[in-house]
Amino acid sequence: MLNNKRGIVAVMTLVLLLAGVTNTVYAQQEDEEEHGTCEAERDREMTLSLSSSSGLPGSTITATMSITLIEGDRPRGWRDAGFVWTDGEGIIGEWVIVDVVDEAGTPFASYERGWTVPAGETLIGSATATLTVPNVAPGTPLQVMVCVGHPHGPGDMHWFDFTVEPFMVVPETLLGSIGVVAALLGATLLYAKRSN
Repeated sequence: MLNNKRGIVAVMTLVLLLAGVTNTVYAQQEDEEEHGTCEAERDREMTLSLSSSSGLPGSTITATMSITLIEGDRPRGWRDAGFVWTDGEGIIGEWVIVDVVDEAGTPFASYERGWTVPAGETLIGSATATLTVPNVAPGTPLQVMVCVGHPHGPGDMHWFDFTVEPFMVVPETLLGSIGVVAALLGATLLYAKRSN
């Protein structure tokens, strides 16, 4: 009876140890996938544009990506676009993942599995995301990076410079309007003073 209890305790201890090791390995793999930057496996013509090249922390901008696939490329392998902020040393915040769609608005994920771009043709895909400017020190130079592909397939990446503004920028037209109004008011007061 005593040997059976020892055997059960030994088996239970072994099961718990294996479960702990498995959870640790899974957590490390998940962490690496979540925080790693994308690796460019193929070079394709790609553009990235931002609605603004600077902004205040907490404001939003729109990032738009376009990519041109060539003969033999499989659209399903380029179905996701991930947008993220980076300071050149690491990622800031969370990835924003959106579908890549063709010019007709059809998601690349909807294309038939195994279908490739025919010989002599190209396929243009695009994706748009709304990003919130991170809360970092004013004047901090950042980049918006976009990675196109999917976690286990081909991909490409591109980035665009962005600067976090230190204060609210006043448009020049507003300053000019204030100057004109002040000049008119001054002229009116001067005329009124001379009239008296």
